[in-house]
Amino acid sequence: MRLRNVIAVGAAVLVLTVVSGCGSDEGGEKSSAAGGDGYGQSAGSGGRLMDTETNGRPSAGTMADIETFVSQRTTCTDLHPEDKDSDHEDDPDAESVGELWGIKERAVCWDIKRNGVTLISINDMKNFQTQAEKHGPAGYLLGEDFAITGGPTTRANLKDSGLLALVCDPETEIPSGYTKEKGLVDGCTLTDFIS
Repeated sequence: MRLRNVIAVGAAVLVLTVVSGCGSDEGGEKSSAAGGDGYGQSAGSGGRLMDTETNGRPSAGTMADIETFVSQRTTCTDLHPEDKDSDHEDDPDAESVGELWGIKERAVCWDIKRNGVTLISINDMKNFQTQAEKHGPAGYLLGEDFAITGGPTTRANLKDSGLLALVCDPETEIPSGYTKEKGLVDGCTLTDFIS
């Protein structure tokens, strides 16, 4: 009787070991594309998980996904749509939803100090970078298909998030050891040096 119980337990352990080994064939690593932190999975219809591209920058399909991404790292309260930069409403070329900037959706929330944090869903990154380069430094942090701007607290809290800063000022020096990727526009660089 005792031998049967030992054999049954041994068989159960063997089955569980075999089953838990199924899934990834990446040498025992977790199976998500982003290294197992939950961001390599598809968000489906507005879930909280973001897809990632091969270069590792986060991607977010909806404004809710962008808000979740930001809120997991810093404060983002009272999110509300804002199609155009309210500080430059009279400027026809101001950052706004539409083809000129390549912006699909734009919203603003507030950080802990009540500074504005702008969340931007982008459907044409080249147009976005072109306009950002023309309008001067705005502190954009870029994912694959979204951008965020905010004050020093927000930037500091997003430093290790996988976002890259868009730098189009040739005078800005990027220290050695930091990522330097060519932007989609001549004269612009993407970097993980976020100051």
